[in-house]
Amino acid sequence: MPSSKLDADLPDSSSSCLALVEATRAEKLITQKLNATAWRGPLDEQAYIRREQHLWAQDLTRNGRITFWILIDASSPPLNGIRMILANCESIRKRALISKGDGMVEEVVTHGIGSVYCDPRFRGRGYASRMMIELSKKLDTWGQKDGNTVDFTVLWSDIGKDFYARLGWECFPSTHVSLRPIKEEAEDNSLPRVSLLHSRDLAELCQQDEALLRASMTKNEKELSCLLIALVPDVETMQWHHAREEFLAKELLQRSPDVKGALTKCKNGSRVWSIWTRTFGHDKAGNILNILRIVVENEALFGRQSVDASNLSMVESNQDTVFAIASVLQAAQLEAVRWNMAAVNFWNPSPLSVLAAKVIEPAVTITIRDEDSISSLSRHGNKLQRDETIEWVMNEKYGWC
Repeated sequence: MPSSKLDADLPDSSSSCLALVEATRAEKLITQKLNATAWRGPLDEQAYIRREQHLWAQDLTRNGRITFWILIDASSPPLNGIRMILANCESIRKRALISKGDGMVEEVVTHGIGSVYCDPRFRGRGYASRMMIELSKKLDTWGQKDGNTVDFTVLWSDIGKDFYARLGWECFPSTHVSLRPIKEEAEDNSLPRVSLLHSRDLAELCQQDEALLRASMTKNEKELSCLLIALVPDVETMQWHHAREEFLAKELLQRSPDVKGALTKCKNGSRVWSIWTRTFGHDKAGNILNILRIVVENEALFGRQSVDASNLSMVESNQDTVFAIASVLQAAQLEAVRWNMAAVNFWNPSPLSVLAAKVIEPAVTITIRDEDSISSLSRHGNKLQRDETIEWVMNEKYGWC
């Protein structure tokens, strides 16, 4: 990265000469090259840059829905048209829902923050903290209409909880269940049969999922003493994840992953489905089939904070549903083998999903994440009062960015 100053001349993180601004096209390329080493995975630098540009062109992020931010030293003159970049990040405008206890569900605009990065030469000086403070101010009204302000923003921390907590971010339970891939000869044929899902199937299912989410938040908010928030699991979000996996699969394996999930029906006619994506690492250990979303049409809005032993009594009363969930999880296990995946993971499982996982893998446990992919939320404005408890509904992998 171009730099016209020696380290001794760098400004203090509290300096008024620091400013958070949108990156130019050339500056975006500089930030990509800076963070490629940390985030390119099995791709070379040029392929990583192409992947990022491919993701920017998706429906979720095009037309100004993604913003590239850089913290600069405004007192330092640009070098070859590039300002002095001390830290950088991205924000993606997302649809979200809030239910506050009046039986109403309000749709709002939020922002998912990602790619938070500080040039290694400038670390330890407080620049990343300053950038996040300035970003909070920027996002208060960013992308809003009619003078509205954002109610909350979200991110997923890969550096533990302390850094963002010091800046006022609230850490939410971040757990997952990991299942082993299985070959066809190990398939439990007593479980309900599934239909495999493809891209063409997702729009209708995502619309139905959103309708179920809204209905659940309306019905249950009257019974809860906390605020409910949720990111909308719309098809644009799923397509963004799939654009990522498809690019990697074609680049690394010259294959296209066409199966996007699985669906089955319970005896009462209600449906259960899952939507997944594949993550590719440097070797098989880094290859994970991540379930983005598990949907159960007749499932009550269970709390996502914990699953304890008392929930085992739910198996008999919900056996049909538990076995249906188990069947779509098993479909993911089978798909994982076809793609040389090391595991099938799903985030923040509901009680019924945990029970379903135990049907097909009795020794399965819930992993609590303390260092990576920590779900975090920052309150903005006055709508979400500081003393109000928030429950993040459906805090599953689809929301990650």
